[in-house]
Amino acid sequence: ALADWGEREGDTAVIATLHGKPIGAAWYRYWTADSQMRGYMDDNVPVLVIGVHEDYRHQGIGTLIIESLIDHAKKSGIQKMSLMVSKDNYAINLYKQQDFLEYSDDEDSFTMVREI
Repeated sequence: ALADWGEREGDTAVIATLHGKPIGAAWYRYWTADSQMRGYMDDNVPVLVIGVHEDYRHQGIGTLIIESLIDHAKKSGIQKMSLMVSKDNYAINLYKQQDFLEYSDDEDSFTMVREI
């Protein structure tokens, strides 16, 4: 899905590093309904994806990279951002702390949205 990263208008990413080693990343990208991307709401709402290496979770890294992306989105005029999270994923708490709200219940996951 990221083979063409950076070629689409709006592709934005943050990579967290420690001593030059990547330990987490988050990005957002605009999708279309045809893409069947989980977390998709609308062509004008970018979908956020985040991952933090398991050795560095629960240390605030996810919070920092999400806040950085949201700040960039705000400066870029983005009004909403969405994401998909599995119902059993602990990160759902992080997303709620970052003001993401449940938008739809997709059986094993939630699509969440945040106003920017």
